Amino acid sequence: MSEGQITGEVNFEGAVSRFINEFRWADIEQASVPALKALIKDQLALQAGAVDLPWSRDARRFLNKPRAGASSVVLEASKIDAGDAAYINATYGHGFEYDDVASNGHPGCCVVPTAIAVGEELGASFGQVVEAMMAGYEVYVRLGRLAAPDLVNAGWHAHAVLANFGAAAVAAKLYRLDMDQTAHAMAIALSHASGTTEYTKSGGSIKRIHAGIAVRNGIEAARLAKVGITGPKRYLTGPKGFFRNFIRRDVVIADAMQAFSTVLEQRITNIWLKAYCCCGAHHPYIDAMALFQERADDIESVEAVIQGMTRTLGDNPHAQQNGTANIEELQFSLTLQMGLAVLGKGNGYATHRAFLDGDFALDEGSPVVEFSRRIRLRHSEELDRRYPFNFVGEVIVTFKDGSKEAVFMEGGKGMPSNPFTLEEHQAKLDELTVNALGPHTASELFAVIDRFDPDVPIAVLTDLLRHRLTVSQAHSATA
Repeated sequence: MSEGQITGEVNFEGAVSRFINEFRWADIEQASVPALKALIKDQLALQAGAVDLPWSRDARRFLNKPRAGASSVVLEASKIDAGDAAYINATYGHGFEYDDVASNGHPGCCVVPTAIAVGEELGASFGQVVEAMMAGYEVYVRLGRLAAPDLVNAGWHAHAVLANFGAAAVAAKLYRLDMDQTAHAMAIALSHASGTTEYTKSGGSIKRIHAGIAVRNGIEAARLAKVGITGPKRYLTGPKGFFRNFIRRDVVIADAMQAFSTVLEQRITNIWLKAYCCCGAHHPYIDAMALFQERADDIESVEAVIQGMTRTLGDNPHAQQNGTANIEELQFSLTLQMGLAVLGKGNGYATHRAFLDGDFALDEGSPVVEFSRRIRLRHSEELDRRYPFNFVGEVIVTFKDGSKEAVFMEGGKGMPSNPFTLEEHQAKLDELTVNALGPHTASELFAVIDRFDPDVPIAVLTDLLRHRLTVSQAHSATA
């Protein structure tokens, strides 16, 4: 065995590579299929719906000279290099805080654009693309769970870190890297992993681009490994590896090896599809406050009991007191989102798009900001102990007559504990795709996914995504 070979050793890194290399379409459990279909639909709808957001246009303008290739960009007729196409599509898919959540990250906007772009480059089938997508999803989520909640609490953007590994796993699978090359692709991906959550405090549209940066890096990591570049053997568990550097602790190897056991239930069955366009930590509190809409005028104060992860992501005293004109601050301010919910202003796409377009102000005189000032956040170490991996919500509402009412939410709408109905998810998909693709093309797209035929060329799917409606067609679609 050469010095560069690392997967023959009985270690955690080898277990990860083996999982990627050996995963097959036949290994997709029947219970995972509905979740996979929902994930692909959700992510492609988000990509189509986010094309015209300002940072999406900026990111596309930045890539004004993409490399030549055979992969599609959503709503564009031309084709470009797979890494560049994935960069743009992932940026779209993560563009409005509306994408799926797992292990404190957003695996959908990693694995879906990566698998489709690389698969299209290779002329792959739907089955080959979904096989790689599923392997990458499980790698992303299982590594993320081992790093939770420390990765978020340390200030890292979990997705900006984990998506490098997820994309490398997907690309390694599709490029048919051997076990040793796959291990090196994952190790090289560590060199790209970065990105903090400072945007939750002081804004910055770079957050939207974290997904694109990570998937392009993951694809390039696999390409580098394919031509012979090597990475550190213990990229996860070494003294200067992922766990010690990013979460400042060792991982328990027994837990790590169990995480990549083939007998473990596939994590995608616990899919969480977002119902609201904001930080996932806020969703249980939104649902809790919505219960008090008819009594909003009678509320004196609210105590929100929060986890450490929620405090890290959602506590912004400046926005709470003064309001904001910054879309990132709004989407990551827990108190502003609670105010929107209790006052019936909405926490979804329409509300945040109106704010972004200047049609809905949240200055210091806004009723939403005024209500936000009545909310006090209190960190609970007990919630941290009881729920180290999942976002929950607890509010204690005090009314002007002195009475109190407490509500505890084990999860928000769209989470595994309170999933979308098919009709509710379809409403979200329609909201995002009708104006972009038109109802007929959107219906065809979703039908291809629903058929779940492994032999269909992935180009059948991408061809439906490549053509934007004209203004007159879009008007007709919604008339």
